[in-house]
Amino acid sequence: MRIIESIKIDLSKYGLARKDKVFFLRIDPEDISIALKDILTELANFSWLSSFDKESLKKGLRLNAQKTCDSLRDKFYDDNQNPIVDEAGEYIVSVFSKRSIVERLGHNDVPLAELLGRKTTGNPGFDFYTEEPDLQLITCGEAKYIHGKNAYTSSLQQINRFISEQKHVSDVVILNGLTSDTSLDNLVSGYYGVCAAFSSTRIKTNTLIQHICNNIDFRQSLNYNYIVLVAVDIR
Repeated sequence: MRIIESIKIDLSKYGLARKDKVFFLRIDPEDISIALKDILTELANFSWLSSFDKESLKKGLRLNAQKTCDSLRDKFYDDNQNPIVDEAGEYIVSVFSKRSIVERLGHNDVPLAELLGRKTTGNPGFDFYTEEPDLQLITCGEAKYIHGKNAYTSSLQQINRFISEQKHVSDVVILNGLTSDTSLDNLVSGYYGVCAAFSSTRIKTNTLIQHICNNIDFRQSLNYNYIVLVAVDIR
């Protein structure tokens, strides 16, 4: 994975009210076969369990996380062990977007929501979370992959719907112990960020940002305290 662009967006260039914390990252996942192996290795790293004190809780969380990893390993490859990009695309977007936010924006990492035991696969809420430690702010991330498309509209629409349904508040239960208590309190109180992570094409970055800034769902997202846009070039 390479982070090929990192931009703090000046919304005034696009006729929008100025907002300090709107970021755009662009990622090249490079070789898809290597990317999938990398993702499975990362998902199978359960070092985050050390955040929990109770052994019984650790055991249950490990069991759920292992089931998810095993399921994804079967889902990502065909019978000849060739990568199935249409199946794995959303996870490539999700894992690499979260990693880029941690590496480039200095956020704390949080395990993927599915590893925390919601379902084996098929996440009914946000795909991932990160925590900005200085601001004590949690970002709620939604990843979308559409073959051959810039999938930002789908990601932004899902974010806005999940926020209206209070999915971020209900997920405080699974985030407990993985972020600071202050960040969790802020999340419930309405101080939080969002991350729209999406598959992208060869479109030029300036054109892509222009299209996003003209998007009605993006304009609705300007109500949030912190916004990250992550384009993942899966071709």
